[in-house]
Amino acid sequence: MRKVLTITTLAMLALAFSGQRNSAQKTDDANPDKRAEAVEAAASHNTKAAATAIMATLATENDGPAGFRMAESVAMLTSDEALDVVEKSVLGFVRPENLFGAYWTFIGLARQNSARGTAIIRKAVLETKDKEIYLRAAAIEALAFAGRTDQADVLLTALKPLGQLDAKKLDYEYSILTLTCVHGAPKMIKGGDKQMTMDVVLAMADILAASKDDRIQWYTCMALSKITGEDTYIDPEFWRWWVKMGGIKAQRAEEGATVAGRDVPKFFKAAAVGNRVVFVIDISGSMQHPVEIPPEMRKPPETPKKEDKGPVTGKGSGKGGGKDGEEDKKEEIPPPDYSKVKSKLDLAKVELIHTLKYLPEDYWFNIVIYHTPHAMIDNANDEFVQATEQNKQKFIKKVDGLNWANLTNIHGALTRGYCVNGKNTLDPMKIGKKENNPAWDPECLSTGATTMFFLTDGSPTISDDSTDIGQVGRPGGNMVGNGRFCQPQNIVDDVRRLNTFRKVVINTIGIGPHDGRLMAALAELTNGEYVDRSGAARRGD
Repeated sequence: MRKVLTITTLAMLALAFSGQRNSAQKTDDANPDKRAEAVEAAASHNTKAAATAIMATLATENDGPAGFRMAESVAMLTSDEALDVVEKSVLGFVRPENLFGAYWTFIGLARQNSARGTAIIRKAVLETKDKEIYLRAAAIEALAFAGRTDQADVLLTALKPLGQLDAKKLDYEYSILTLTCVHGAPKMIKGGDKQMTMDVVLAMADILAASKDDRIQWYTCMALSKITGEDTYIDPEFWRWWVKMGGIKAQRAEEGATVAGRDVPKFFKAAAVGNRVVFVIDISGSMQHPVEIPPEMRKPPETPKKEDKGPVTGKGSGKGGGKDGEEDKKEEIPPPDYSKVKSKLDLAKVELIHTLKYLPEDYWFNIVIYHTPHAMIDNANDEFVQATEQNKQKFIKKVDGLNWANLTNIHGALTRGYCVNGKNTLDPMKIGKKENNPAWDPECLSTGATTMFFLTDGSPTISDDSTDIGQVGRPGGNMVGNGRFCQPQNIVDDVRRLNTFRKVVINTIGIGPHDGRLMAALAELTNGEYVDRSGAARRGD
């Protein structure tokens, strides 16, 4: 049960403050926009009672647009009595279900940019217990969101201990804090502060050395590249050398491997990041339509022979990269067989079966299929399954048997993809309950997807919250459901919320006519790739 002020209490507060309000506003209204309006009304009074109402509402708020509006309301709380309530409340937001309440509170304080507000954020990182990682992550994420480069020392304080952890703690128990810190670092480092830059680079080099997780390594290398202007080198010794050289860009004889050279599985030539992969596949009615295949792709590919790749220099990712001086003999993966492809669904099946066939055994995967409803392709296996030969053949058979049906529920399918984890996959139809939210669920944070491959051939035409189908929002276009998440911008906004702390890389694939702006926005938002296969099903580069 939410610990928030009731409609009667809030109404009395509002009347007492203004003497003019003629209607009550509910901070626990089922409509998130109404909750945000109530918080905005309370914030204008800047009192202890107003702050109490706002913080009680934020404690378990999980709606993205409403949450950001509430963050702006927190920025309006500048009185000492209001900030006393804010400080006491937010520093108690240490449980997973409080994560976003803390995040939006800290955003408000970061944007307020007052001495007292900044002190509260700093206390959340510098004066809390080591294991209060949700509170620390919320504070760092908020500072990065607000671009608070003046608080880089707080980032460094959070970063340094992470590189001293063993791989199990770093990659599992502390993954949310690790990813938050490395992802936020480029937004918090001022180019003119050379010493801070050097210290942060060294701290992240330690993370590269300690981590065995491909996604953490990938994000760390991307952040280091943005901060320094260098390439995405994966060898920590390169970054230590870079600091030793004073950060001056210079030629180095053997720079080693970069994340771009990792040998990782691909789907429609988009690369996986990390080893927990969810494929989200559109099987709506339009997937039955023909797809154009260039004549040169119709010929079945020849099976390549094993090829001697020769010596490989530099540190690889542990998935196919050799050590210095060793020869890496590896079977070349042939292209997919497009010879029998007729429809868009055929093309999706061929590409997915091809990816599954060559998925290494140290990967874990599952498949979401969607049209009007969405579901796991195998209801008996909704957690991640290891890419053993037996599991791959079982799923390949299910993929081969897919048929098209009905409308296109993009938001529902994406949400289900976020719910998959290694131990206790969540039910997306029960989201909203205290214990069931993939944006902050501890198991989803630790063992959820690292990469999602999202494929569609259209635009959102229905969502889980649709109650009717009509000509909504797209004059002259397809019939669209009336749900909030039939609108592309709302889908993007909710994925932004879902991915704030999850850091899932979403690679989007559009076949035939599709909403390219939506697919590009989802990929850009999550550091993924957008693969455009509108028109001919050409080979990608």
